[in-house]
Formats: sequence, C-alpha cells, structure tokens
Amino acid sequence: EADGVRARRIPVDYASHTSHVESIEGELADLLAGLDPRPSRVPFFSTVEGRWLDTAELDGGYWYRNLRRTVRFGAAAEGLIDAGFRTFVEVSAHPVLAASLQEILDDRPAVVVGSLRRDDGDLRRFLLSLGELHVRGVPVDWPAPHPAVSRRAQLPTYAFQHRRYWIEPSGPLLETITSDPETGGVLAEGRLSARSRPWLADHAVAGRVLLPGAAFAALVVRAAEECGAATVEELVIEAPLALPEQGAVRISVAVGAEDGSG
Repeated sequence: EADGVRARRIPVDYASHTSHVESIEGELADLLAGLDPRPSRVPFFSTVEGRWLDTAELDGGYWYRNLRRTVRFGAAAEGLIDAGFRTFVEVSAHPVLAASLQEILDDRPAVVVGSLRRDDGDLRRFLLSLGELHVRGVPVDWPAPHPAVSRRAQLPTYAFQHRRYWIEPSGPLLETITSDPETGGVLAEGRLSARSRPWLADHAVAGRVLLPGAAFAALVVRAAEECGAATVEELVIEAPLALPEQGAVRISVAVGAEDGSG
C-alpha cells in the first residue's frame, strides 16, 4: 500500500493456489461432498483445465483443484480470443479482471465491460452496464430486465425538423461576359440583390447590407479568367457597395487587354 498498490487483508490462514491449500484438502472434501453439479445451458470455459468443460464435472474435486492450482486466466483468455470471441462481461460485485483482460487483448478490437460496481450494485448500475454493451454494438435483450412493463415506443408522427447551414447555390454573380473591342479585354455584367442571394444580408454594417470583400474578389477573378489571368495580385476597394432593401443593383466589371504588367 505504501507503494500505491491497492491491497486488502482477507480472513484466511492459508495462501490460495499454493501448497498451503493441501493442508485443508480433507476439510474441503467434507464440505463439498454434497455438491450435485448439473449440465449448464451456457458453455463453460475453465481457467483450471484451460478448455471447454461440461459443468456436470464441477464436483468437489474440481473446486479443490481450482483453489490449489495456478489460475490459468491468461491462457483461457487467449484461447477464447483465438476462437473469435470479442465480447467479455465480468459478472461480479466489482470488476477486477477487466483491466487484465484489456492488457491481454492489447490492440485487438473487443468489448470489455463489468456488471456491478463496489457501493453501486443496484438494478440501475446493471442496466447502465447493459447500455454500455448496447452502444458498443452488442445485442441486448432489453425486455428481459422488465418483462412485465417493457414496451416499444413509437416514433413521433411529425417530420423531424432539419435546419440547413450550407449556402444554397444561387448561380454565378456575373450573368453576361462579352469581349470589349475597344480595350481587347472583356466586359462582364450582372445584377445583385438580397432577395435573389439571401446570404448577402448576413453582411450588414450599421443596418446597411454591403457587398462583402470576398464577393468583390469573386467578381474580379471570374472576369479575369476570361482573359487567361490565373490570379489577382492586388484588389483595392475604394468605396463600399450598398445593396438596396428593394430591387437590385447592376454591376459591371471591365478587364483590359494583357500588357507588360499583367
């Protein structure tokens, strides 16, 4: 305990899984003589024998060997894992083997859960453990814990309410692009309004809807592409473009012919 290792004294005067158990073999034989083991509907993999075992064999001699021999938990776990088992539930008052099982599994995908917890052993805790299995993809027979009161709940009859956050496509900002014979470049035109492009209304300053800088850049880039320009080196906005509350504003972008500077 001084080294941070949790330990607890138990009221026994012998060490389990050692030769000390041999001193009580006769006493155990008398106490366990009346056992009448039966076959089980649940397959049983023994950590004593390291194999599948018919539970009808779990007589007093088996339980003596269980107390005397080395616990083959690691070998039993590896055997189940190699056989393809990937769901492990520790049925106990408090999980003490789950951590060891996780170490044995290493990085192999599997589900390891407990059932109850120390000072938390009621039905609520058990159902929470079942819920942990459920959310990790393990089928659970939910009516079994409450067979008399369980029922299936119907889905709501109204349509689920969706709210989209993606901007709906509203077509190109520039509607027409024509060659300008006077300059050798292009002349592009279009109409902008908050009604035809509702996203523009999100860019308001002092109650006025202004065309955002990104839209200015998109207009210039689109027109420049018609002249074979790949990039816009610099964009200077000398005055904001306000959009009217009603109606639209007509815009035009003129791009001159290529010269030595671009």
